[in-house]
Amino acid sequence: MDNQEYWGNLIKNVDKWNQWRFYNQDVSIDLSGMSFSSYNLEGINLSNCNLTEANFIGANLRFADLSNADLTKTNLIGANLRLANLRNAILLNTFLSRSNLSEANLNHSTIVESDLSNAIFYETELGEALILKSNFTNAQLINTHLIKANLVLNNFENTVIKNADFRWVKSIKNNLLS
Repeated sequence: MDNQEYWGNLIKNVDKWNQWRFYNQDVSIDLSGMSFSSYNLEGINLSNCNLTEANFIGANLRFADLSNADLTKTNLIGANLRLANLRNAILLNTFLSRSNLSEANLNHSTIVESDLSNAIFYETELGEALILKSNFTNAQLINTHLIKANLVLNNFENTVIKNADFRWVKSIKNNLLS
C-alpha cells in the first residue's frame, strides 16, 4: 500500500486498522506529511510508524500507541494525547503546544527543540527521556515523573511545576524562571 491507501484505511475505521496492524506488524508504515487534523483516532496503533511532518492538529489520540514512532516536525497542537503511549518516540522539532499529555507514557523518548508551551502534563511519565532545547513556557507539570531524565537547555518560564518527581535527573542550564 502507498501512503494515501494507509491514510484512507486508517481514518475509515480505527478497529479495523488496529486489527490489520496486529497481523502486519513487520510492515513499515510511512504516513509522513499526511493530515489527520481533528480526527477521532482514539486507541489507534501507530507504533513504529514514520509520522514525520504529519498534521494531527486537534486530533483525539487518547489511548493511541505511538511508541517508537518518528514524530519529527509533526504538528500535534491542541491534540488529546491523554493516556497515549509515546515510549521511545522521537519528537524532534515537534509542535505540542496546548496538547493534553496527561497520564501519557513518554519514558525513554527523545524530545529535542520541540514546542510544549501551554501543554498539560498531569501524572505523565518522562522517565529517562532526553529533553533538549525545548519550550515548556506556561506548561503544567503536575505529579509528573521525570526520574533519570536528561534536561538540557530547556525553557520552563512560567511553567507550573507541582509535585513533580525529579529524582536522579541530570539538569544542565535550564531556564526555570516563574
